[in-house]
This record gives sequence, C-alpha cells and structure tokens, in this order.
Amino acid sequence: MLIENLSYLVTFIATTGIAVTGTLVTYQLLREQKTAVLQILLYQQIFLFCFFIYGIWGNLGLRQIMTDVYMSNELIEKLAFFVPLLGIPFLVVSWFMLLKFAFSINGYNASKKWVYFYFASFIVLLSIFAFLFQNNFLPSPAKPDTFLIKIFVIVNLFFHLLFSYPFFRSKKETMRGFKKEELPKCILIYLTSVGLYSMMLWFHDIFGFVSIVSSILMLFAASALLPVCLRLMACPSVENTADSDKSFHLFCTDFEISKREAEIIREICSGKTNKAIAEKLFITLQTVKDHTHRIYTKTRVKSRVQLANLVMERLNGN
Repeated sequence: MLIENLSYLVTFIATTGIAVTGTLVTYQLLREQKTAVLQILLYQQIFLFCFFIYGIWGNLGLRQIMTDVYMSNELIEKLAFFVPLLGIPFLVVSWFMLLKFAFSINGYNASKKWVYFYFASFIVLLSIFAFLFQNNFLPSPAKPDTFLIKIFVIVNLFFHLLFSYPFFRSKKETMRGFKKEELPKCILIYLTSVGLYSMMLWFHDIFGFVSIVSSILMLFAASALLPVCLRLMACPSVENTADSDKSFHLFCTDFEISKREAEIIREICSGKTNKAIAEKLFITLQTVKDHTHRIYTKTRVKSRVQLANLVMERLNGN
C-alpha cells in the first residue's frame, strides 16, 4: 500500500511537471514565432491539461476521500461516474482547438457555422446521454472508470484522425514558420504516441497500479510532445527576420508597397487580426481591410498564409 501511494505521488509530481513544460514550450514558441495559430495551440494545451488534472487526479483524490468516509455503494458508483464528466467542457474545447490548429496551420479558416455545429452537437449529445442515465434507460456501468476511459480513447482517436487529415491530404500551403517537409514527420511521431497511450489506457488495469501510473505518465508525455516537436523544427519567425533583414525593404520596393502597407504586412506576418492591427496603428478597421486588399493585389496572393510565405521566401532568398 505504501509503495502504491508513493507511486501515485511521484506520478502526480511528474505529470504536473510535464503539463507545465508543455505549456511553457508552447508559450515560448508563440513568443518567438508570433503567429496566431500558435496561440490556438497554447489554449489547446491549457484546456487539455486542465481536463487531465481534474479528470484523473481529481477522480483519484475523490476515491481516496470516499474510502475514509462511509457511503453507500450506489452513491460511490454515481460519484465515480458523474464527477469526471464535469471536466468534459475542458476536453471539448481542447479537441476543438486541436482541430482548429491543424486546419489553420495548413491554410484553412473555420467558418462560424462549423464552430456553432461543433459545440451544439456536443451539448445535444451530452444532454441525451445525461437524460438516458438519469431516467435509467441506460444502466450505470459496473466499472465506471473503465467505461469512461474507453469512451475517451475511442472519441479521442476519432478527433486525432480528423486532426491528421490536413497534414497528409491537404494540398494547401503550410505556415512558413515551420519546415514544411518535416512537419508531417512531427505529426506522425505525435500520432504514434497517441496510439501508444491509447493502447495503454485501454488495458490500464492489467497490472494494477503499475499499469495505471504508466498509462497516466504516457498520456501526459504524449500530449506535451506536439509543442516540443514543433519547437525543435521551427524556423526563425517572420517578424524577427523582417526587422533584421534589409531584404524586406527590397521586397517592398519590388512590389511597390507603401510605408503604411509595409507596416500592415509586418503585423499580418506576426499573426495579428485586422482589428488588432487597426488598434495598434490607430486606423479604422475598414482602412486595414482596404490596405490588405491592395497588398494582395500587388503581391498576387489570396490569403494571409500565402503572403507570409511569400515574404519569408524573399527574405530567405528563395
């Protein structure tokens, strides 16, 4: 019993460190690259680790409390089943951010209709699920922890399948801040780790607490692997290169870019939205849109991603 408690304590400390490391690496990458897509990844890491810490360690802590307080078996089963479900909003947002990151980094923009459909679908499904259980149309599982873990594994694999699609099937351009030829390799490593921890979670109780702590460690480590891989393969940021390289001036000269348009290009390459650019440059939102349209016309591009890629190509002499 002492060894088991010590194992859980060490695992808790280790997983907390992994969560902090993954979040800090993403934040450092965001500060270096200054692209909005990395802000999406930062939010994904925060929401995901919040769910893990609450859903895993909160549930284990609750079970420890329940062993010291007299409760009926029926009440213990209901608490063990429904308490982890309270953390689902964190997980739902995390999955959304993961998909948004994957499609954004490959040049896609999520429409508002898709966002509404995603969250509305989860609300409807969770409402139906809760109604069926509360009215005993579905019996409470004999092993609620195992049931919830397997549901998580199945749904999580489904969302990671969607996550992988734009990296391996899309023909759109990738954000220039990353090595395009190495990005699929990074994603493949991450997806392999997801498959590994999914298998470990599915059979988490085979060897008692040893397999439990091992699967928890793997779950946290694999989740932090994505920003670590991106950090290792990231190129110098567009903004920093533009500030230090005189080639940006030649770029503006070749495309007849005005001084104000050059300022807007720098802000676009740093990942700022039109609204943020307008606030920083003290101009109206419509003025930003007008300048952006003229920039697109002069450079013959159709999107922010294409513009950032074009600027980086010229700065790198490609």
